[in-house]
Amino acid sequence: MVKRWSDEAWEDFLFWQKNDKKVFKKILELIKDIDRNGYAGIGKPEGLKHELSGYWSRRINEGNRIVYKIENGEIWFLQCGSHYKKNKKGGKIFCLFLSLV
Repeated sequence: MVKRWSDEAWEDFLFWQKNDKKVFKKILELIKDIDRNGYAGIGKPEGLKHELSGYWSRRINEGNRIVYKIENGEIWFLQCGSHYKKNKKGGKIFCLFLSLV
C-alpha cells in the first residue's frame, strides 16, 4: 500500500531514525505489519474513538504509539511518537493534535 504521512508523523519518524535505533526498528516492524494485516497484528491495535474515529493506534513501546488509518488502499500515518502527558493524579492522558484530514 502507498504510505502517506502528516508533517508531525514524518518529523517523529525522522527523529527516531536519528536518535533511537531500537524505537525506529520497532516502527518499521509495525509499518510492515500494518501493510500486511491492516487493523490486526502486533502492537496491540486499538480503534480510536470520538473525533479520531476511523484511526487506529499500535504500541511502539510503553509511552509511544503509531496512529494511522487505511483508506482507499493507502495508509495514512498521523503520528509515530509520544503524545502523552501526566495528569494531576499521575495517570497518562492521550493528547493528539489532528492535523491530517
